[in-house]
Amino acid sequence: MKKIALLALVLAGGAAHAAMPDGAEFTRLRLEYARAPGALLSWVASDERKALLESYPVDKRRFAEAGATWLAKCPVDAKVQLMMAAAMSDLGRPRDAIGYRYQYYGLMRSIIGDCDGASKASAFRVISVDEEYTVCNFLGADVLGQRLEGTFDVLSVEARGEKKELFFDASIPLKAAGERLAK
Repeated sequence: MKKIALLALVLAGGAAHAAMPDGAEFTRLRLEYARAPGALLSWVASDERKALLESYPVDKRRFAEAGATWLAKCPVDAKVQLMMAAAMSDLGRPRDAIGYRYQYYGLMRSIIGDCDGASKASAFRVISVDEEYTVCNFLGADVLGQRLEGTFDVLSVEARGEKKELFFDASIPLKAAGERLAK
């Protein structure tokens, strides 16, 4: 009976935080990636990634092979982590699916942390503009517009019928872009 009660608590979200990946571990991964020479400033623009995403609905096995190669280069791509989890489930590899979901939720927790993005003081800290759109997707928000306020990217969004603004601390990608332009 205790197992059923614990399962009900987990399913209801009561133990969700205890089961979540440690955000600090993934923050270190993201920051190390952002500082690495040759790190992609925008992985969404990569032709290799575009081809990878196109292969997903056609051939899950091919997607899984190419996805593993892609994530070795760009382990911070949360969307591909989540797609790999779905592909692993479809391919009958539940343990691998759990591992990729862990990576996805770890990355999301690292970006979102204890912030709500409602102001500069509670802005989501990103290493790439791509992460901003990943967060919007995670929150079920459609982007209506975007502006830069100093080192903060402000996205006007609509989520569940409500229009609001989300603030992102974009100092890391802005600094990286400036350094690359200076070379």
